[in-house]
Amino acid sequence: MKRGQVQTLCVLKACQNYMANTSQLKTRAPTTLVGPPELKSLSPPLPPLQPQLVPKPAFSLSHGTKIPCSYGNPCLDLYFLVLPGTPDSGSYLKQLLPLAWSHNSLTTLKLICKLLGRNCDLEELFYTAALWLHQNHPKTLAHNLLPIAGSLGRFRSLLEVLYGVLEGRDDANYKRKRIKRMQDLLDYYDNLIIKTVGSGRRTSSKKREKIIAMAKKAIEMYKGDQDYQFLHERVSDIYAECLKYDIKSLKKFEQQEKDNVNDPKHSLKLGLTDAATWCPSVDSFFDRATLLCESIAKKVFPREQCSQGSCAEEEEEEEEADYTSRVRERLMKEVLEPLRKAMDEGFADMFPRKQHSCPIEKYLNDVKASGESTINVSAILPHDIIGYVSDKNFGQLVEHQWKAMVEKIYLKQGKFKNCLAVCDVSARMSGYPMDMSISLGLLVSELGEEPWKGKVITFSRNPQLHSIQGSDLKSKYTFMRTMDNQHWDGETDFQKVFDLILQVAVNGNLKPEQMIKRLFVFTSDQDFDDASFNSWETDYEAIQRKFKEKGYGDVVPRILFWNLNDNDMPIPVAHATEQGVARLSGFSYNLVKCFLENDGEIGPHHLMEIDISCSRYQRLAVVD
Repeated sequence: MKRGQVQTLCVLKACQNYMANTSQLKTRAPTTLVGPPELKSLSPPLPPLQPQLVPKPAFSLSHGTKIPCSYGNPCLDLYFLVLPGTPDSGSYLKQLLPLAWSHNSLTTLKLICKLLGRNCDLEELFYTAALWLHQNHPKTLAHNLLPIAGSLGRFRSLLEVLYGVLEGRDDANYKRKRIKRMQDLLDYYDNLIIKTVGSGRRTSSKKREKIIAMAKKAIEMYKGDQDYQFLHERVSDIYAECLKYDIKSLKKFEQQEKDNVNDPKHSLKLGLTDAATWCPSVDSFFDRATLLCESIAKKVFPREQCSQGSCAEEEEEEEEADYTSRVRERLMKEVLEPLRKAMDEGFADMFPRKQHSCPIEKYLNDVKASGESTINVSAILPHDIIGYVSDKNFGQLVEHQWKAMVEKIYLKQGKFKNCLAVCDVSARMSGYPMDMSISLGLLVSELGEEPWKGKVITFSRNPQLHSIQGSDLKSKYTFMRTMDNQHWDGETDFQKVFDLILQVAVNGNLKPEQMIKRLFVFTSDQDFDDASFNSWETDYEAIQRKFKEKGYGDVVPRILFWNLNDNDMPIPVAHATEQGVARLSGFSYNLVKCFLENDGEIGPHHLMEIDISCSRYQRLAVVD
């Protein structure tokens, strides 16, 4: 097999038949767990097992911990205020979960699964939430394991969820060992490619006692707790379905390779899930703790299928323990080892040299190659377009793209009417903050109605109202980039800004409904209090008085102050503490899209909804 012939396959595709029959899971007879051979020699046998109830601990924040100011919606609090790496974040999460679930269970479930990000601290919070979910809504957790492994792409999380429920705790010591457990899982499978299961190796008495204790605990939990049994069966079902699909695909691929040996030009591809990578090896830590390999092996090699053939009579008489030992060995030799070998040989380099190819540039190249004059107006955002306005290869293309975007938003959606922007284009606005400030300011100006159309205000102690000059996007960008900013000192005089707006309204004899509704301020590296030349409370009183005197007292424009480069601010939508002002912090594609889609009226709920509305969360469902 050649490097690059193996490609990662989505778990959902491998489990299509399983998804169609998930209703059968409730009535399926559970697997009989036997455990390792060491348990067979125990005397006396295990006592009758009693149901084990996992206690629901009471949680409280430690003394002196500051509880964040609530948004008045527990789901928003869960989205914004549960911050990774902060003291007592786990305890605060446990307090919020029942409140959020009562408010909106499906949204809460999506927010729990959103914790499965690339941030390790967030992932720790996911396991805390998963344990709470099992203790309170066990069927919902079990039902959503497939989307977690598939849509969310976290196959390995199934092991930690199962083990975490088995242990029933998530204290600091348990969390510290999680990374080591995952590393041991990968190391163990590397070392076991040529291992013979049940090879008769001698085990020390201390290790043997530990193996027996772990197996007894797993069996007791499985037989005594129906919710845990249901979860265990669900996890083993997903692994078994994927492994059966993968080994079947591998055998088909190998046969095609043989048939295609004389046609080297035709390169075959093999799609495999990550199941073999993240399946515990037989006798590994996760296997001994959960006995998961036994359950998986019995589903990959069910007794009724193993009993077909010349050895049928012998296998019918075979004891359960012997059958278990045999299929566990077959799982390693006939499934895991060949799949892991194929993945090791056929996957592309796990850490290839970065090509530094920009997705925006790739997209523009594709459009240019297709010969189309414009692309989907929602494919790239305004600041992406501005970034290529001076590019000799894409300048003309992004010019068409900009016009298409403006026409669609303006003609079809009617957004950003009667809005105006204050744009900071000072020297500190380098990189994407500069592109963001200019692109959004220019977009707002082109979507405005007269007399605001084509206007922009400078961010300065002596702000100026400019009519943007230029016949094309590049010339308009150049004009805004070089706007007079000699009085910039890191601040702007908002009272003077509102004086400019009021003067235009009075000179044009505008009706109140023609007054600017929203004033967008795009700057960087400072908060609203630092950017305001005077006290806002004093300024706002003067602004209200002046507008009232001119007949515009009921239509004083509201400010949206956007600090484009405050990446240290964990909460992008701040609570409004100043009258007539809303504040945004930081930069993300979701934040920009939310701003554009909601006509600049952006609130905490907008950000949360757009973040959990993508396709990866659509398969999640609440069932209890």
